[in-house]
Amino acid sequence: MSTQTTLSKDLQSKLVAERKQRLNQLGNIEHRLEFVDQVNGVEYINDAKATDVNSTWYSLDCIDKPLIWIMSSSQYETDLTLYGELNMSGVKAIIVMGSNQKEVETFLLQKTELVGRVNTVMQAVEHAQLISNSGDVVLFSPSCSDFDSFRNFKDAGQQFRKAVREMRL
Repeated sequence: MSTQTTLSKDLQSKLVAERKQRLNQLGNIEHRLEFVDQVNGVEYINDAKATDVNSTWYSLDCIDKPLIWIMSSSQYETDLTLYGELNMSGVKAIIVMGSNQKEVETFLLQKTELVGRVNTVMQAVEHAQLISNSGDVVLFSPSCSDFDSFRNFKDAGQQFRKAVREMRL
């Protein structure tokens, strides 16, 4: 059984490495690990198209720097068990938006010590700016479809980009 686990992890590592390489070849894809800006040495990445946990899992694995994850929550996303499978070893903090914040925060506190709740993307970016250091990455990867806060993933991504750009003013 341990051989199968090791093999699975080896295959998983190879798959992630291959995806990273292909993503670099494609360049910036709008709303999918899209570089938005770098402010005070902190990179801001728009991953608004990641509207499920599996997409966010991939995004978290693609980033090799200390990470502040801005995520969303929804009253319709009640099965939080998949979050338990995420590798959050590089995640310094999680900022949660949306209508199911308290439940998500309670669950994620088992994975990381710093989890905060906000109501808007602008507040999330402001909070991330306060707790980030040069060399960190702020990743907006909702991991659910939050129709209470956004019309769709494009709207979410545009709000994130706008918040990052307004932060410079």
